[in-house]
Amino acid sequence: MKIISINHSICDEQRAKHLFAGDLLVYRQLPSMLALIDFTKELLQSKFGEKDFTTVQNQLEQQQFLLDMGDVQSQFRHSAQARALFFNVLKECGVDSATTFYDHFPLRVVPFSNQHQGAQRAAIGHHRDTWGSNINSQQNWWAPIFSLESERTIAIYPDYWEKPLANTTATWSFEEFLKTRNQTQSERQVAYPSAPTPTTSIDESKVVKIVIEPGDVLNFASAHLHASVPNSTQATRFSVEMRTVNQADLVNNRAAPNIDNAATKPMYQWFKNIETKTPLKHTS
Repeated sequence: MKIISINHSICDEQRAKHLFAGDLLVYRQLPSMLALIDFTKELLQSKFGEKDFTTVQNQLEQQQFLLDMGDVQSQFRHSAQARALFFNVLKECGVDSATTFYDHFPLRVVPFSNQHQGAQRAAIGHHRDTWGSNINSQQNWWAPIFSLESERTIAIYPDYWEKPLANTTATWSFEEFLKTRNQTQSERQVAYPSAPTPTTSIDESKVVKIVIEPGDVLNFASAHLHASVPNSTQATRFSVEMRTVNQADLVNNRAAPNIDNAATKPMYQWFKNIETKTPLKHTS
């Protein structure tokens, strides 16, 4: 695995060549990403005022923090402006928006310590995003809003690129997750996992903790095993993420290897075209 720093746009085919060989791409200081950071700070300021957003959890009880931060995340998730800014980020990276499809665009929040964890305010465990979607041409995009540290970032496990990991893909059901989530009260942890999970321990000896600057964007194949680094710092982690699939990658069979996914149903319906919002269909 190579981590390649990029200061210019690259075409979808060139990007796929790198990503589906296991490389990570880091696009540096993109103007639209910097604009999105400003937009996110304004959302946070509208809720929390002039406080330090990375330490505001110290000033709030858990439930108030979850409610207030959840409100900001909801505004972000439903914001056409936020999505438009990140679509511009993708275009600055060289993505063809006419042939690229995306799933969703959340503001991820990972509090420090355990007192303020809950619902969408928590670290995410080890997983491959392809375990849930079953689309091996899928790509991940990830970017911080504030400065990172090695103990407040995303972790990639490059040795698992070619190393199978026992998991629940054979039994996990998206339909069952939706059913359970719909029966769960707001801000409660859903009992059924939102995606397949490992069934054995992870070797942490070769983990790569990615530290990039606000304004940078990390791009990697969704088949990479990754996780949130448990936040042992004194600052909340804020980041954004999106998953994309390029139609040309599907048609030309440009994809990461599937080494341990036992599921068989691709979830094309999760993705819609950036420009037309039409659903993704795999046509050759």
